[in-house]
Amino acid sequence: MEENERTNRDYLTRYPRICAHIIAESLGYATPLCAASILKDAHEDRENWCEWIYSCYDKDPKRAVRRAVEGRHHHQGYMAEYRQALQIVRHQLETGKGPNLASWF
Repeated sequence: MEENERTNRDYLTRYPRICAHIIAESLGYATPLCAASILKDAHEDRENWCEWIYSCYDKDPKRAVRRAVEGRHHHQGYMAEYRQALQIVRHQLETGKGPNLASWF
């Protein structure tokens, strides 16, 4: 499979921990597939029009991913819990079912 043919699901499968950190950084705004989309767009050097990325990072997903990775040791507590985010990612991967609106609801 060529790099430009990868899907959001491929990114979620290959990088579940980074996607979970993106969810934690977003304070649960991002769903697992949204987090994977943000990571994919960052990797492919494309804008991301997710409301969180648009509003907080001016459509630049690389800034959000960088912040999620750099802040990974601080993803704990209310609405930023990495372990809970990773559990949600794993559930999405195992069942194909994930949250529709936001990860914590």
